[in-house]
Amino acid sequence: MGLLRSCSRQPVIAVMVAAGLLTAACGGSNSGSTSSGSTAAAVGTSSGKSATTKYHPGKATVIGKSTDVVVSPAAAAALKRAGITVTAVAPATARTTLRFPVSGGQIVVATLAGTVDHTGGLTFGHSGKSVTLTDLVINTDTKQLTATVGGQPIPVFDLNRASLRHAGGPHGTVVASNIRLNVTSQAATAMNSRLDVGTFKAGMNFGVARLTVVSARGHR
Repeated sequence: MGLLRSCSRQPVIAVMVAAGLLTAACGGSNSGSTSSGSTAAAVGTSSGKSATTKYHPGKATVIGKSTDVVVSPAAAAALKRAGITVTAVAPATARTTLRFPVSGGQIVVATLAGTVDHTGGLTFGHSGKSVTLTDLVINTDTKQLTATVGGQPIPVFDLNRASLRHAGGPHGTVVASNIRLNVTSQAATAMNSRLDVGTFKAGMNFGVARLTVVSARGHR
């Protein structure tokens, strides 16, 4: 895949391939980034989503942890062939995995029904053009991950949970792994148009996610 790198422009795809790390992981983040020649509006460094979430007593408030994503070999190869780079928007990181810090949300712990908000994001670049995705939100009710692109929220990935593994841990920790991220038709159209490529396809498997959240009961 071109170069998958962090904001410091550290190459990552080579690291991922060398490490053989293409197993499930997932983390969350939300923040803005600017890029020269960008055709997408860069968003501020904080989404503010957790501040506007309506909290319900029947759900647990999400208070932390992350979503980690391992890019699939096929997606990495397609991005590399097209010369598309992927850069993490801090505080998200792109090292052996893409990691997005969790910033808020509410879930039913037993079923994971609800939403998980993130800070940070990703910037895809190609031939002087770029698209920045921020305000990432996982919604397990709609089975989609949405993001702000060019100032507008769109569904970016469909969540395939056919092989989902769900486990509880100490102190309100819940882990959901083996979540496949498939590119939506809306995201494919937006990315191809803004980057002037034909790389993104509806249903394309971008990678596998692992969601780890810590929650606390009641309102916040």
